[in-house]
Amino acid sequence: MLFLARWKAGLKNGAVLLLVWASIAQTGCSEPQEIKQTNPVAVSVVVLDATEIRPSREFVARTAASAKADITPRIEAEIREILFTEGARVSQGELLIRLEDTRASADLQQADAELAAARAELDSATRNLKRGEEVSGKGFLSAADLDKLKDRFSAAESRLQAAQATVQKADTNLEYAEIRAPFDGWIGRLNYDVGAVVSPATGPITSVLVTDPVYVEFQVNEADFVSFRRRGTESAEAFSKSLGLYLTLPDGERYEQAGVLDFADVQTDASTGTVAMRAVFPNPDAVLVPGLYVTLRVEGQSGEARVLVPQVAVQETIEGKFVLAVDDQNQVAQRFIQTGAREGALLVVNSGLETGDRVIVEGLQKVRPGVTVSAVQKQIDPQTGALIQTGEASQ
Repeated sequence: MLFLARWKAGLKNGAVLLLVWASIAQTGCSEPQEIKQTNPVAVSVVVLDATEIRPSREFVARTAASAKADITPRIEAEIREILFTEGARVSQGELLIRLEDTRASADLQQADAELAAARAELDSATRNLKRGEEVSGKGFLSAADLDKLKDRFSAAESRLQAAQATVQKADTNLEYAEIRAPFDGWIGRLNYDVGAVVSPATGPITSVLVTDPVYVEFQVNEADFVSFRRRGTESAEAFSKSLGLYLTLPDGERYEQAGVLDFADVQTDASTGTVAMRAVFPNPDAVLVPGLYVTLRVEGQSGEARVLVPQVAVQETIEGKFVLAVDDQNQVAQRFIQTGAREGALLVVNSGLETGDRVIVEGLQKVRPGVTVSAVQKQIDPQTGALIQTGEASQ
């Protein structure tokens, strides 16, 4: 019985083994399945080019109005009317504020009356002196009485001059009741409203500023300043005119207008060891307002050709900065690089890349070194970093 049981178990195992071998044989004889090939990943690339890079320095700077006038009342009076809009542009001579002129008008009328009285008194003194001189020559008037007539004439003349000065002052005060713009510019915030009593002691009612051109003020260390002054006055002026001055605004955008160096102080700040400098920039569209913190870039006369890489293409690990480049076979390669100064949306390449290299700027997350890609060539705005498609995809 034991032998019969082992024979049945062996028969069962053999059947299972035979079934497995039949399955393997059937699989081996079947035709191989076709493996699907995935399409290359589409990426955007920028072809690197060499650009002349001028030696440069950057400074933290601040904008300022090229002219400013505080609109301060010259008489004590109540504000009767405000004729401007805050923040608007005004023209030279434009009426801005009208003050209450009742008191100034009354003072002028009183001064006119005093002037008329002084003139009448002078006329009387003139006639009396003339008659006195006539009778004095005939012996009818003593010398002492004649001197009195002369004194009255002189006093009348002095009172007339004083009355004329009083009229002039009262007339000027009446003119001060109307406040006008001293020059073309932009008017600032109103510090007092209609009905407020103002005077020279209360401070400015508002301010008028000239912002075209606009000043950009910055500081340089005394060593650089000494080097600048060693060129001599004429050479320093010629050198300053050859410099390229550019601004980067607080939003990161580059200001489209270039400036010129305008002023260097004649002394250093003992507390900081720096010298105040000033540049002038055109501002026709009023983009720059006084008080902005900006980055001033000063570029030298000439430079050298350097390769620039888009900043968006640069990645960084603990091993250093790198980009993903596409070779002639459209395969991705990792290239470690060293970079220098920033030029807008680009970085200066010190090593690792050459002119003509294609670096990936879009689709970086979808690829890795060694894979084949479909590269679409694009151009990049060097200041904003915006990409523009220029060509077909390369397979």
